[in-house]
Amino acid sequence: MFSTVRWIAFVLAVLLLIISPYLPPGVPGLIVVITALALWFKSVEQWLSIALGIIGLLGLLGILPIFVLCASILIVTTKELVFSLTGGKTIEYALSFICGLLITALVMEYLGVQSWLSAVVGATVCVLLHSILGTQKNAVTIELIAVAMIMLLIEDLEYEATFPLVATAVVIAFGFSYFAYRLKTADIPGLFSAALVGVLLIVFAGISWFMIMLSFFILGAIATRFHMDYKKSLHVEEEKGGVRGYVNVFANGLVSVCAAVGYGVTQHPAFVAAYLGSVATAAADTVAGEIGVCYGKPRLITTMQPVREGTNGGISFVGELAGLFGAVFVSTSAVLLGVADFSIFVAAVIGGFIGTNLDSLLGELYENKHLWGNAGTNFLATLGGGLVTALLWAIVSFFSG
Repeated sequence: MFSTVRWIAFVLAVLLLIISPYLPPGVPGLIVVITALALWFKSVEQWLSIALGIIGLLGLLGILPIFVLCASILIVTTKELVFSLTGGKTIEYALSFICGLLITALVMEYLGVQSWLSAVVGATVCVLLHSILGTQKNAVTIELIAVAMIMLLIEDLEYEATFPLVATAVVIAFGFSYFAYRLKTADIPGLFSAALVGVLLIVFAGISWFMIMLSFFILGAIATRFHMDYKKSLHVEEEKGGVRGYVNVFANGLVSVCAAVGYGVTQHPAFVAAYLGSVATAAADTVAGEIGVCYGKPRLITTMQPVREGTNGGISFVGELAGLFGAVFVSTSAVLLGVADFSIFVAAVIGGFIGTNLDSLLGELYENKHLWGNAGTNFLATLGGGLVTALLWAIVSFFSG
């Protein structure tokens, strides 16, 4: 249901957009803060009031540009309107994303700005969070603040992304993500999180970087389905039949995205090494786990004592070979695509192999003690693999240069 408070927020954003060119800096933010205070005392939707108050205060302080202030409110409230009218159909996610982009395009046209990357990222994050949070009472609050902050971050990078580039990234990233969803290798949150990762990779680093990531996802999907019946008999198969969700996407892809953004902003080859090392680690870990569990008795990485299949920290000879193959596969794709030279290739193979064993070590030392989950282990392993690869590349470059 599209409540009165959300209508007020929508109309407020439209009115602010119209009059903002005639107002002194900070005044639009002040108006949002005053409105938020009024809604706090008069409305049952105080969570939305909190979100409006926070972004209004940032606007008042001059931190949040008027474009981000208005666009974030309109993206979230438009999404709420679409979901209230479609009655819980899957198509509402696509409609929300498209409508968010359209209304942000109107904002950009009126204000005379070109921030297509911010628009795409904001609309994607909004729908992604809705798919995760659902109807939680604080969902809209989180969505509004998150959309405003991520759009602000993109704006602060001052990275020039043209409309053709962003449009191409959207078509390619969402096309492959939708294909993965139709093949039941990703759920709705996984679709939008993978699309977000893809858009950022393509815009900041190029289509070749996206293809490297895609090679990992394809290899991982094949490995996940390898001897699935046998894995089920051992009860070690991936949850939901290997369908990837947003946690899996971000745990394995966050470091890679940061490296791609770093490369886009600086053009430094160290970020190429870090990117390839993190992807090689993710690929090596996935293949090692999925293939290794099917052959031989695993041993605990810290003591070399035999353990049950699927135990965190368990390694096997076949699993190690499979992990090495995963790192080589991804690194080779990077060379063939012209992203990496031989020195980065070698560093990434070593870094990816070290990263997958780091994953096993962290799984045994910390995940088994319930200090964090598998996502935390994957994130730290990809971070470690990326850093090791960048360090190895730096050492080789130093002595060869």
